[in-house]
Amino acid sequence: MRNLETEQVSTVDLWKQYHETKDQEIRNLLVIQYSYIVKCIALKTVGRYQYFNYMEDIVNEGLIALLDAVEKFDAEKNVKFETYASIKVRGAMIDYIRKQDCFPRRLKRIAKDISEAENALSHRLGRGPTDEEMAEYLNVSLSEYEKMQAETCVLNMLSFEEMIYEKGVENIQVSQSSDSIHGPEQVVAEKELQDVLAEDIKLLNQKEQVVISLYYKEQLKIKEISSVMEISESRVSQIHSSALRKLKKYLAEYLNQ
Repeated sequence: MRNLETEQVSTVDLWKQYHETKDQEIRNLLVIQYSYIVKCIALKTVGRYQYFNYMEDIVNEGLIALLDAVEKFDAEKNVKFETYASIKVRGAMIDYIRKQDCFPRRLKRIAKDISEAENALSHRLGRGPTDEEMAEYLNVSLSEYEKMQAETCVLNMLSFEEMIYEKGVENIQVSQSSDSIHGPEQVVAEKELQDVLAEDIKLLNQKEQVVISLYYKEQLKIKEISSVMEISESRVSQIHSSALRKLKKYLAEYLNQ
């Protein structure tokens, strides 16, 4: 039977020795100790982003971020190392995926068309456009527009998470009770921004709130959400895509104030 108390003391001792000596061998032992964080996040990340399936590459990026987290971690701040490291690792993986430019050009073109249409209509109408108005502006049927939204969901996920993670974590102030990283609200580096995001989610319609909650908080897959809500997987992706575009717009407005 494993002695968990002894393992915990061993980790504490390693941290104490590292802070006193900055010895690279001790640093490497800490990286090994927390390498499970990288593996867990890599599995979830690759599973989320279709068109990207380079597990070894993303694990390497995560390990580099973990090493950097060990070197920069400030034990005096009110945050667990696991929380701090998870944010840095996930952020590094998101940035790496973005730089690979692995998404089809057709998909990026569709996402750009939707974004430009939404901005133009919002400016013209003084409010967010409906799906029907978006379809008419893009000169496509409503069903075709919904398909476009579903297809670009993965790009909206990447774009939204990029905005969250680029806030950085050097000055993170989160509760010590935060044991794990589940979704957008849990990775926000500043408490104020976390509160803003929570309020923005309340502005979404009911179905969008449900999808966001099931996907990020309950950690359900699209297929599982489809079963729970009794709608098609394509419809779930469409709702998810719409919700993320709205949240990104709300956050952009807040960050540009």
